[in-house]
Amino acid sequence: MRKLRIMLLRLSFLPIVFLVAFVRPSTPTESDTAFFMEAAGYLFLLAGLAIRMWSILYVGGRKSLELITDGPYSICRNPLYIGTFFLAIGAGLCFENIPVLVATVAIILPVHMAAARMEEHHLQEKFPAEYPQYKKQVPRFWPRFRNYQSRDSITVSVRAVRRATVDAICVLLIPEVEDLLEILHQHGVLPVLWTFP
Repeated sequence: MRKLRIMLLRLSFLPIVFLVAFVRPSTPTESDTAFFMEAAGYLFLLAGLAIRMWSILYVGGRKSLELITDGPYSICRNPLYIGTFFLAIGAGLCFENIPVLVATVAIILPVHMAAARMEEHHLQEKFPAEYPQYKKQVPRFWPRFRNYQSRDSITVSVRAVRRATVDAICVLLIPEVEDLLEILHQHGVLPVLWTFP
């Protein structure tokens, strides 16, 4: 089930990657609009990265072995998906690409909902005594901050730290990829298949 969920999430990004590579705005890249979109994109990228790193440190190496109910999982049942959604919005803004933002909502949101339901079914079977109570107290996506609770210390998996580091590097490369694509488009190396207003 986990492999199916991961494959579904990865496949959902393919149309977005296509839009990023072959669709460009008609406005100049030096405009105020482009600057503010890119700046907002950086903020979403940093927020998404922070949420994902925090979540990975709590769940890494323990997923499916125990029900994680503290840290970010005490305020929301799916903080990793929220972080990914923020990253997708941030990437769309960094690429100054409105179709990517629309595709993010139209594709990523339903896929995340389906993946969350699959995961909930798995957790219900794995933890039949604890999960129903946890599900009642903690919302699926919308954070309930008053629920926050955490231990004084947690054991962090080295594998989880590696995963969080790879996530951080990939996210921090998004603005560089945007600059590279811009250069490739300007020099005609990569074709622009559609320009939007």
